[in-house]
Amino acid sequence: MLPNYLELKFLILYLPYIFVIKISIVKAEDSYLEAVIQGETYTLFAPLIEYLLKKPDVEYAMYDVDHPLTQNVRFKIRTKGRPPLDVIKEAVNDVLRDIEELEKGFLGG
Repeated sequence: MLPNYLELKFLILYLPYIFVIKISIVKAEDSYLEAVIQGETYTLFAPLIEYLLKKPDVEYAMYDVDHPLTQNVRFKIRTKGRPPLDVIKEAVNDVLRDIEELEKGFLGG
């Protein structure tokens, strides 16, 4: 389990772009996670929430952008007993897999 108020910084490399996202954990429990993410808006969270809500282990997942210009997202997820980070990792991998399949379809790879 993550300690509350943990701050994480991720450097996301997606060539030719580099993104820095700061994640502040507001609350972390066995089946609940709440975080504030700086430096991201709808682009990351719209597909993530869609994929999370398809998972049977997820009770609810939501995000709220305080204002598009400030790029701060409040993200919440409650699971049905599984660690939220495990479910999030699975959903992220599902999104990435589908993006790779889409790229192969367009690029013929």
